[in-house]
Amino acid sequence: MPIPSALPCGTALFIFHGRVVRGKRLGSRLGFPTANIAYDPQSRAWPREGVYVGVAQLDGESRGYVCIINQGRHPTVPEGMATVEAHLLGHAHRDLYGLGLTLAYCLYLRPEQTFPSLEALREQLDRDRLSAVRWAGENAPDLLSGLDPFPYQA
Repeated sequence: MPIPSALPCGTALFIFHGRVVRGKRLGSRLGFPTANIAYDPQSRAWPREGVYVGVAQLDGESRGYVCIINQGRHPTVPEGMATVEAHLLGHAHRDLYGLGLTLAYCLYLRPEQTFPSLEALREQLDRDRLSAVRWAGENAPDLLSGLDPFPYQA
């Protein structure tokens, strides 16, 4: 399994590689497009479900992206199977379906939670994005080069 070349030494809690699959597109509607990877929670020892800061690298690309990873069942909009999904900060969010993606989980942020509305979820995702930018600033500042941490806000 490839290790993201942009990963700061000793920072990965868990590394996972898989193929990007079609999701519910909820992240895109909220301004947080994600790359979704189907996974079987029973297939191996996984870290606890929740939200992480990580580093992502697409197969065939040399650069890495700081990302927000959600692993679990997305309880606010629970239909569908468990997924690992990552919002790659600074990525153009072109069609990634079928591409290989390596995710390195670097910092556990919080457990999954049920939000009272999609707007409340979006507000939390803004805070998660800020946490990811802060982590990268301290641990992988090269990943922030030219990055607008809030590109989707009006």
